[in-house]
Amino acid sequence: MTSKSKEKEKSEKVLAADKEQFVKSQLNSITKCVNTSETSLKEKHARNIILGTHKEGGAVTFWSHAVSLPLSSNAILSWKYCHMVHKVLRDGHLNSLKDTYGHCPSIKQMGALWGSLHDRYGHIVALYVKFLCIKIEFHKKYSVIPVKLEASEDVLERAMAIDINRVYEMTLEVLEYMDSALKLEETAFGQLDTHNISPTAVVAQCRLAPLVLVIQDCSPLYHLLVKLLFKLHSRVPVDTLLAHRERFRVQFEGLTKFFERARDIEFFRKIIEIPELPESPPNFLRAAALAEHVKPVVVSQPVPEEEEPAWSEGPATGYPMHFAYNQFPEPSEDGFEVRESEVESLRKQLEAVKPELHSVKAEAQRCVAHLQAQVRQLEAEVVDQRDQKQLALLEREQWRMEVEGLRGSAQATQYAAVEEAGTRAQAAQMHFSRLKEKHAELVSRHADLMRKNTETMKQLSGAQQTQEELVKGRRQMAEELERAKIENSSRLQEQQQEIGRLRREVESSRAEVAHVSSSLQNKDQAGEQMNSMLQGLQAEREQLRRSVREQEAQIAQLQQSTTLQHSHVQQERDRSQREIATLQQQLQEKERREEEQRREIERLKRELEEKRMEVTHAQGALQYKETAGEQMNSMLQGLQAEREQLRRSVREQEAQITQLQQSTTLQHSHVQQERDRSQREITTLQQQLQEAAGREAELKRKLQEEQFALLQCAVVEAEGIVLDALAKVDDPMHVRNTCSPDYLVNRAETTLGSIDKMQQSHAGYLRNMDDASGLLRTVTQFAHLAADTIVNGAATAHSAPVDQADCLNDNCRECATHCLQFLKEMKLQPTLPGAEPSAIRYVVQCILTLGQNLRPKGVDVQKKELGDIVDKEMIATSSAIEEAVLRMSEILNTTKRDTSGVKLQVNSSIINSCSDLMKAVHMLVMSATDLQKDIVESGRGAASVKEFYAKNSVWTEGLISASKAVGWGATQLLDSADRISLDQGKYEEVIVCSHEIAASTAQLVASSKVKADRNNKRLHRLQQASRHVTEMAASVVTSTKAGQMQIDDMDTMDFSGVSLIKLKTEEMDTQVRVLELESRLARERVHLGELRKKHYDLAGTPADPLPTDVGDFSDFPPPPPPTLFIPESYSNSNPFSPHPSSNPFITEPPASEPPQTTTTKKPNIFQKSGTLLKSAFR
Repeated sequence: MTSKSKEKEKSEKVLAADKEQFVKSQLNSITKCVNTSETSLKEKHARNIILGTHKEGGAVTFWSHAVSLPLSSNAILSWKYCHMVHKVLRDGHLNSLKDTYGHCPSIKQMGALWGSLHDRYGHIVALYVKFLCIKIEFHKKYSVIPVKLEASEDVLERAMAIDINRVYEMTLEVLEYMDSALKLEETAFGQLDTHNISPTAVVAQCRLAPLVLVIQDCSPLYHLLVKLLFKLHSRVPVDTLLAHRERFRVQFEGLTKFFERARDIEFFRKIIEIPELPESPPNFLRAAALAEHVKPVVVSQPVPEEEEPAWSEGPATGYPMHFAYNQFPEPSEDGFEVRESEVESLRKQLEAVKPELHSVKAEAQRCVAHLQAQVRQLEAEVVDQRDQKQLALLEREQWRMEVEGLRGSAQATQYAAVEEAGTRAQAAQMHFSRLKEKHAELVSRHADLMRKNTETMKQLSGAQQTQEELVKGRRQMAEELERAKIENSSRLQEQQQEIGRLRREVESSRAEVAHVSSSLQNKDQAGEQMNSMLQGLQAEREQLRRSVREQEAQIAQLQQSTTLQHSHVQQERDRSQREIATLQQQLQEKERREEEQRREIERLKRELEEKRMEVTHAQGALQYKETAGEQMNSMLQGLQAEREQLRRSVREQEAQITQLQQSTTLQHSHVQQERDRSQREITTLQQQLQEAAGREAELKRKLQEEQFALLQCAVVEAEGIVLDALAKVDDPMHVRNTCSPDYLVNRAETTLGSIDKMQQSHAGYLRNMDDASGLLRTVTQFAHLAADTIVNGAATAHSAPVDQADCLNDNCRECATHCLQFLKEMKLQPTLPGAEPSAIRYVVQCILTLGQNLRPKGVDVQKKELGDIVDKEMIATSSAIEEAVLRMSEILNTTKRDTSGVKLQVNSSIINSCSDLMKAVHMLVMSATDLQKDIVESGRGAASVKEFYAKNSVWTEGLISASKAVGWGATQLLDSADRISLDQGKYEEVIVCSHEIAASTAQLVASSKVKADRNNKRLHRLQQASRHVTEMAASVVTSTKAGQMQIDDMDTMDFSGVSLIKLKTEEMDTQVRVLELESRLARERVHLGELRKKHYDLAGTPADPLPTDVGDFSDFPPPPPPTLFIPESYSNSNPFSPHPSSNPFITEPPASEPPQTTTTKKPNIFQKSGTLLKSAFR
């Protein structure tokens, strides 16, 4: 019994130690692998992390440590972090993708951070993050495709055997996938080229190491993309996919350049073998091109085996490790030795089975390795067969080109024969023309002899017969030429025309010969000449017939050779088809072999599962035998009792008193021994029970201590949050922040609800101290809400009247003090039950009341009329500004007509700058109007425009106030400029009016920005217009001050002829006027402070509570305060003084002035107004 419990405790300790060792090893590997050194990842530690994911069945431990890395502090750390995440996704456990998917937002946030910074690694980190997020989302969506993208053809076919719309969508996502990978590698190589870094340097390998994984992704991704595009081209019109083909062509060129450059770098050649892509992209318009496509395969080079980590020697149990006690039942009181022997025998059997299981596993692994080798061999054979097929296709293409060449040569020969026939026809035509000339000579020579010679009649008849035979021969020749013309009608058109002309000339020659024959009846010489001419013509006819026969023979020979070529090509086509059929049969045979190998692997897996089931059955049999042993012990006890009873009966029957006494003595001693043994076993069991109860109490105590430790950690964090909020209350940098009373009321009400929830969670934890999860959540929520209330209360006090601001600041500090006191009581175990947040509730209630009192007064306008008032005010403001621009032009013309010299120059400069300011304000008002329409259209939904304005009454009133202020400021600036042009005004009035316009336009921009979308283009246009208004207002101030200085320089004092006494008198008079002006200045400052206080009272005190549907308009900015000038004696910096940036509205706080250390002293009304004015102008 004792040894059993010790073994159980030992196993628990071993499991706990293994778990702790595993976590430490993972943390150590992550720390050493992902660091700030500009080197590649250490393969040993990276492999340790990968093995850890397989050991625990996921990447939970990896992410639990990775989220705490300071990624925003160093770009190299972020780059190596992305590399490690890529490795975990590719080589880690299958569940790593699911565990990583939840961290996509944080990864994207890191990429956005580094993408916005100009760091040498920042840009490629952002591109790497984009690639990883696309990869995670793609494989999460298409889970049938593994993360390595190394899927069989059957898996790819199943993935594509879906709706064509899904295939189209999947193709676009794969194109995006490839674009992100190519952009990453292009930028990485571009940085190496820009900084002239050698690829062999360690710094370069830090950038190049992740590209190994990118190459391994791009190769199967290219194969998948080709199959998807062929699938789309088989079912979608070709014109629709023109953009897809062009995009693929660009990606193909980029991938080819990527592989060629990586192939030239020694770093990549040592790690992987990069495949070669074809010279040209596949022709998707030809379906047969899919059979010519060869899948590029990236082969990894063998790497030396690394040393296994220390934790791999532990028990192969899945993580999370479950620490459970032994579930075997405790042995009964009797038969302990028998059960021990049976257990020992079963253990020996189990140990004997383990080598067999190991041998089966080894055999299965060998079989799998053998099958994988066969698969690789078959794949190599398929590749060879594909190469042979490509060679056969190339040979067939060569034969086709040869046939086309023969056809071309035959056509050329035919054309040559036609040309030769045409030449011969031309020669015949020339011959007949010469014959015609000779006939003409004969006619002229023997015209007088024709009437005298009658004896030539007989010769004439013979000549007539000969002439008839000549005509018949000529007709036969014409018919033969006509047949040749019919056979070659398309190619021998010229020859036909030539023969036609020849026939007409022959007819004319026949008529001439008849005429000559009638005139030469008595002349034998003429007959002989005619006979010789006829013989020549017959010879020419025979020559033409021979040429026609030769042409026909050539044509027949060409037709015969063409027929032979066609038959040869047909034979080659049949042979290629037979070879293709043979290759398809071989491919089907290979697939059948792969299927048999797959079935064999499944059978081996099933056998392995059966062996595992046998081990499970053996364990069950062991438990069953222990139960049977207990039953046998009980039966043995019964049989022993029966045996003793029979013995006693036998002894009684034999009536042997002595033996009976002896047996009684023996029985007594035996009973005593059994009693002693039972007593010892009972004592042992009681001790074990006490130990178990002690362990249970100890575990419960440890659990409560751990829960309270977690509570203490949460309370400490909450104290830090509250202290940070308290520090912001007294922070001088926080003075510029303001908050609306409505938002403060909302935060205070939420905090009161959180206090109630925390009280309930506190009571629940006191009832059950084993579970502190509810209290942890409420404490954290309470701390954040209380801190939010404190910070927003202080921000609200910055824009509140002095008395109410002091009260609100005091309540915020008191709230922070009570929160810290309450958290201190929660942190200590003795004071935990008595912790009570009632004081916090009271102070928060006071803050809520103050916030409600600070709400702005309502306007005496019905809500349904707000929409009309907004449109009227915006139109009135736009009209006022347009009239001001026109009036400025009239004032400028009047000034040019009535003034001259320096005065004209000064007035023109001021009026021109005021006119430019009015134009900029007009553009800003138009932009605000357009943005307002966008906001109403996007936010009103099914409601009308008036209902939208009525629902958002606070925002609407802010727009009305801002538009009124802009119109009023434009009117005042116009009047001031007019008075200056008439020498009746002051330059300071123009400066003040420009300040008022800048502040009013800032209020209008803030009012429009409250409900506008951040990415709205019209909002960006409004912000640009606001900046332009600020620049124009600065220009007005600058030109006004410069003009004032020019006017002042003209009024120089003339001291010539002034005596000493008179100078002294004027000096005393001047001092009197200075003192009067200083006292007047002090009175005006007091008066200005009173005006400021009254302005805050009118703008910040509500007349009635706001409606509950205000929503997110509670942080609507307050209207801008009136312009206040701060002299140098009351402010450390003048916001209107010239600045190096030429913008008098942008000032920086003095760096030399230390922050105020006391919290009770409040800034006076002039300092607060000046601060608000600076914020408005910024």
